[in-house]
Amino acid sequence: MTKDNFNLYQDGNEEPLPEFVEAGNSDFVDQLKMEEQQALKKKIFKGIKSGIRQHEEKLKSKKRILHRAKIAASIVLLVAANIGLWQTLKSKTQTYQTGANETLEIKLPDGSIVLMNSNSSLTYSYTWALGFDRKVELTGEAYFDIAKDTNSKRFVINEGEMMEVEVYGTEFNFKNQHPVHKLTLIEGSVKLGYQSEEGNTSRMVVPGETIKLNVENHQIETKKVADPIRLLAWQNRKLRMQNESLEDVLSIVTELYDIEFQVQKIPPTTQLISGSLPLTDNPNEVIENIQVLFDTKITLEQNSLRIQ
Repeated sequence: MTKDNFNLYQDGNEEPLPEFVEAGNSDFVDQLKMEEQQALKKKIFKGIKSGIRQHEEKLKSKKRILHRAKIAASIVLLVAANIGLWQTLKSKTQTYQTGANETLEIKLPDGSIVLMNSNSSLTYSYTWALGFDRKVELTGEAYFDIAKDTNSKRFVINEGEMMEVEVYGTEFNFKNQHPVHKLTLIEGSVKLGYQSEEGNTSRMVVPGETIKLNVENHQIETKKVADPIRLLAWQNRKLRMQNESLEDVLSIVTELYDIEFQVQKIPPTTQLISGSLPLTDNPNEVIENIQVLFDTKITLEQNSLRIQ
């Protein structure tokens, strides 16, 4: 009996012979038929390829997610940068307002000082990046003490309006309260622009000069004031008088309130007044006090003053 036949008759419960164990440990693939080996190899290769594809897909998916994350992060940074830039360049507006019989002193970002009269408003714009552009809008009346700019940058009030003021460093009083448009230069120099019959016109103003624009014929009226500081009496709400005649007092009061004074002969008097004359928003109250001080009848009707 051969060895192979002998193995066939071995009892299943018995331990195999050593020779059979060695045979069982031999390569399983070698014992398969050629067709079975080819099929097994194809199946293995197919599994390997599938695994490689899955691995590559996972890598591509991770790359896509990472790429999208980078794009999203870039967009977020770009939006944040634009928002920051917009906030930096965004213009902010500052407005100051005074009520009746109220004055207000403010300091502008460039160091200029503005003292606003009652019932007035001042507005200017600025940005965090560019700062204050030295341009303001005034409605009402204010005294300006303009700081000189190191870069010789001009300071403009009411740019492009009926009366525009352009300065570099000076002191002046400006009134923009329709129908009154008037400037009084205290010191320095001012370039005044206005709308004349010929169109936009400009001229230089000299210290002590008061210029008023007639809105009806677009002509300017000029007047030389001996003591222009007196026209700033509204700042302290009182007119200080030192041996003043009626004519002296009326010349200042009519200028302060832009009252028309009818050309007429003022009654001769030797009475001179010293002291303080209270100034309020109501010119009638001031005129009444003048009447009492000089014992003279004065009427004020429709912004026109007459001595009786």
